[in-house]
Amino acid sequence: MTNTIQCIRCKTPMEDGFVADVADWGYRQQVWHPGEPKLSWATGLKMKKELCANVLTLRCPKCGYLESYAAKQGV
Repeated sequence: MTNTIQCIRCKTPMEDGFVADVADWGYRQQVWHPGEPKLSWATGLKMKKELCANVLTLRCPKCGYLESYAAKQGV
């Protein structure tokens, strides 16, 4: 994404970024997956990697508002 998106609250240009998920081995970028979550005893959730999309998050440096978007699928 680009910094051309303005905050809907205060009209300040937003910063690119991401929100990290905590995993047993460290951190990873959040992903979006279609449908309802299905539990897996081995991995926590059953997910098809080809259906996942990285979640990109924009932040307003002035008021702190966050806005998230799912990037293209197939992470």
